[in-house]
Amino acid sequence: MIRYAETDNTLVLHFGNEVRYTQCGPLNTLLDNVFARGKIKNVLVDLTDAMSIDSTGLGLLAKINNYIEANFQHKTAIFSTNPDITRTLDTAGFSDIFIILKQKPQLAIQENELPENIGTDRETAEMILNAHRDLAALNEQNWQEFRGVVSALEKELHGK
Repeated sequence: MIRYAETDNTLVLHFGNEVRYTQCGPLNTLLDNVFARGKIKNVLVDLTDAMSIDSTGLGLLAKINNYIEANFQHKTAIFSTNPDITRTLDTAGFSDIFIILKQKPQLAIQENELPENIGTDRETAEMILNAHRDLAALNEQNWQEFRGVVSALEKELHGK
């Protein structure tokens, strides 16, 4: 489950339970729409209720970082109190590009829930490919780990 809210030029994302690729299509669409409007200058990511996050979810966090860093030259904050989630973030090199806070955020905002995946199989596959490209591009270790996934998806989708 992914919930979101916009307040004071900030997008707040609240991830709960298991974050899987089936939830990432609507998240990707939300990010594209929010970033296209140009009003969001900050993103806060709350992973304190998440039990797991897959590589597609990590790739979308990388997309957030890329947008915020390129447009506003600052880091995005991720809240994580689950040691397994924090370890996953560290392993992916996120501690170098995000501000990881090991506490619950103190936010009193009304959140909306994103629906499950609503895209076609091809749209979902394209989103997964782009998320893995963003994740792989973060550092050499991620490139080594995810280049096979990127290559296989490119071959399947584009014949490359």
